[in-house]
Amino acid sequence: MKIGLFIKYEVVPQNFEKEMIDKIIDRGHLFDNENPDYVFVFGGDGTFLKSVQKYLNRISDIKFVCFNKGKLAYFSDFNEGEVDYVLSSLDKDEFLISSHSLLCAKMKDETLYGLNEIRIENPFRTLMSEVYVDDTYLETFRGNGLVVCTSFGSSAYNKSLSGACVSIDLEVMQLNEIAPINNCLYASLRSPLILPKCSSITFKGEFKDVVIGYDNQIKKDSHSNEINFFLSEKKVNLVFKKNHNYIDKLSKSFVSRR
Repeated sequence: MKIGLFIKYEVVPQNFEKEMIDKIIDRGHLFDNENPDYVFVFGGDGTFLKSVQKYLNRISDIKFVCFNKGKLAYFSDFNEGEVDYVLSSLDKDEFLISSHSLLCAKMKDETLYGLNEIRIENPFRTLMSEVYVDDTYLETFRGNGLVVCTSFGSSAYNKSLSGACVSIDLEVMQLNEIAPINNCLYASLRSPLILPKCSSITFKGEFKDVVIGYDNQIKKDSHSNEINFFLSEKKVNLVFKKNHNYIDKLSKSFVSRR
């Protein structure tokens, strides 16, 4: 088994990477950061999202195992003390592999991918965009921005916008608005819109000054006047424990104080 490492070095001891490589080799695996079968991620949720961007070209062939070194650890079922257990159990049927389509935003000059969400925002002036769903006109949006998220990302930025939390077992997209302008002249949906996997969403407008955020990455000054969103064929494969439960994770992450 070929195993790679993606580490947030600020949260681990100085010799941590060498110790992990030694563990991998001692357990009979190969250390390979270029073409891994598994990637062990040490950090928080942001570290994992960065690892997804690094391995985009081979993303569907890789399984990610996240070890919590952050605070919320929404993507992680494991802690650092379970590394030996995971290494000795990779070739056994002891884990749940959860696969999730990446959200794609296609523009004239670039194609972006995000596991959580892709959003457009204008920090300088009101963003105006026509919004289409499956080529059918929905609205002309005016406000700070628009967000398209996956079911996995529904509990991230989308949640802070009062969007719906959607079970990760459902392959859907969700469209949400950021600070929409609504008055006697302008109006928009003002509600999250959940769409099936086969749908597409299109924004049309002047996007020269917008900031495009895809997970924790940023792109500025798009030269495209049209952005098309859809769930791509690229998939992220996450390794969870067999007893992983979405509702339990929601409760522990956002509700429980026990």
